[in-house]
This record gives sequence, structure tokens and C-alpha cells, in this order.
Amino acid sequence: MTSKKVYIASDGFISFIDRAHRNHVTTAAYFRYFAQEHFQLYTSVVSINEAYTTIYNTISPSLARDFLRALALSNVNVLYPESAEFKATVKTMETTSSVDLTFARALTSVICNRRSIPQVVTFEYLPALFGIQSFYLPI
Repeated sequence: MTSKKVYIASDGFISFIDRAHRNHVTTAAYFRYFAQEHFQLYTSVVSINEAYTTIYNTISPSLARDFLRALALSNVNVLYPESAEFKATVKTMETTSSVDLTFARALTSVICNRRSIPQVVTFEYLPALFGIQSFYLPI
């Protein structure tokens, strides 16, 4: 049976909120699917901060506040990285040769691995770490 746990990265939130975003229609379909299929949704404070900052700077401060308010009322589980996850992220960054690996992406991979979340809603580079994969709608 496929896991019904999905992590929402910052760009997943941004593309859902920004109707002019090239991936808005796709992300809206993802969220409809998650609701219909009763998925457990997760994100971290790091992803929330990235999304908030991007929305604040590129769209509007009031929409950024609305994003936080909506997230607080939603069923998205907010994960707080533990010290061990931070240390594992640093170690992962030190041992991975990828120049495209950011702290946020490495932390996402570590958090998902440690909490058995196999898929991530993202349209950006997702490192091939721990078997974590980008989410796609089943055909």
C-alpha cells in the first residue's frame, strides 16, 4: 500500500497561492486529490518561512499574513526540526557532492526520511537522498 503522507515544500505553497504561477493548476489538483484521498500533509517551519518570505516580497505582505492564517487553520502538520535532524542535515551536506543542494532541501530530505514521509510536493530540484521522491498524481 502506498503511503498517504506528503510533505509540502515552500514552492508547493507558493504555486498554490499565486494564481499566475506556472504550476498553480497542477498544485490545485494536488490539493484536491489530497483532500479526496485523505492524505496526511506535512511541512516544516523552514518551508513555511521560505514561502512566507517569497509571498511577502513578490506578491504582498497582506497575502503573506493570510497564508499564515490559513495554514494555522488547516490540517497541515507543522514539523519542527530536532537537533539530531539539524546535525544529520549538516552531515548530509558535507558528504554530498551536489552543488545544487541547499540547506532547506537537505533538511526536507532528512525530516522526510526520519518521519517516513516518502513524497514531497515541489517543482524545484529535489536531491536523490533517502529515496524521497517528488509527488505526482497517479494516472
